[in-house]
Amino acid sequence: MNIYDLPNPLVALPMVTPFNEKGGLDLDSNEFNLDKWKKTEADIFIVGTASGEELLITEEEKILLLQRVSDSLPNDKISAAGIDNPSPKQTLISAEKYANSGASLLRIRYPRDETQITSYFSEVLKNTPLPVLLMHQGQPLNFGVAPKPVASPQILGSIASMDNVFGYVTEHDMRFESTVRNYVPEEKRFWICNGSMILLGALIGCNGTTTAFSNIWPDALKELLKIGIAGEFDKGKILQNQIKEIDNLMLPYLYVGIKYCLSLMGFKGMISRDKNINIPDEIKYKISKSLELANLI
Repeated sequence: MNIYDLPNPLVALPMVTPFNEKGGLDLDSNEFNLDKWKKTEADIFIVGTASGEELLITEEEKILLLQRVSDSLPNDKISAAGIDNPSPKQTLISAEKYANSGASLLRIRYPRDETQITSYFSEVLKNTPLPVLLMHQGQPLNFGVAPKPVASPQILGSIASMDNVFGYVTEHDMRFESTVRNYVPEEKRFWICNGSMILLGALIGCNGTTTAFSNIWPDALKELLKIGIAGEFDKGKILQNQIKEIDNLMLPYLYVGIKYCLSLMGFKGMISRDKNINIPDEIKYKISKSLELANLI
């Protein structure tokens, strides 16, 4: 499917990476998990994200996982690859590899040095083999927190206006991002970055999302986006609060928190390579009860 033919609203799922007991990439579990996710409203599956422990997997593992995901998806869903590299040359080298591995989209973070942003994207967007989803994410491991913007609204919007840009993903500062919205062309997708802020995102003009919570309940995000875009905000309050409750409990524990939720939901390979994050028993209990109330377990 042509990525530009995907209808709004879209939900992109930044996939967690499954590992086995020995810490190796678990491709069998990934196939099992993907079969579950393919039955949901998720439209785009992104390999190589903060949710997927991108700093703890190798380039070879990422490519292998991307190939498996790309080969497994039906025609109405697409795969994407995440890139976070301030070097235009290395970004384009990775982009070619990901295009050859079946990706239809690149999710690229803005460099954190404002002085590099325009020159970086002028080179990357001119030579990219795939459309680009711009990710405004100044501190990728600060899930749910609004860091300092990486550039002004005008600069962020000017990049989003360039050729080969599919769309733009906000950071968490809604006051700032409501200004960015004024500089992003209407024909470009404009997505909210957090499951707890879907209705807020719709209020400032968002028409899609990519967020850690997509791993947990993509159907709820799709429904809430439709409600927000329709302007029926009162209708979405209960669902938004359900999402926020789960989100607030799991996000402080990053990918470990996401994987704990998914393990309760029957997903496989939900072991992390990061052994430094532990979820307290009382939080585990609260997560379990919140998932039960949402009928997810």
